[in-house]
Amino acid sequence: MSQPKKKLSVEQVLELVEWLSPDEQERVRAKLNSKSKAERWEALCRKVQSQGEALPPITEADILSDMKEIRTELKAERAQSSH
Repeated sequence: MSQPKKKLSVEQVLELVEWLSPDEQERVRAKLNSKSKAERWEALCRKVQSQGEALPPITEADILSDMKEIRTELKAERAQSSH
């Protein structure tokens, strides 16, 4: 039969962390401050969505215009680099 696990208090954990080297303490700090990839992705999506709400909708004509401008710039760069 296994024995019940002891629970540590926050103060005990902090005391244990003090025994670690500065590099190990930084690893603990980074781990505690890190968010999962899913949390970071969701936060990024919320940020993009909230910023996008303030912008006017983009039209197909706007997209085509931007693409033509980019293509023209790329062609000019290629022509210049080939000389």
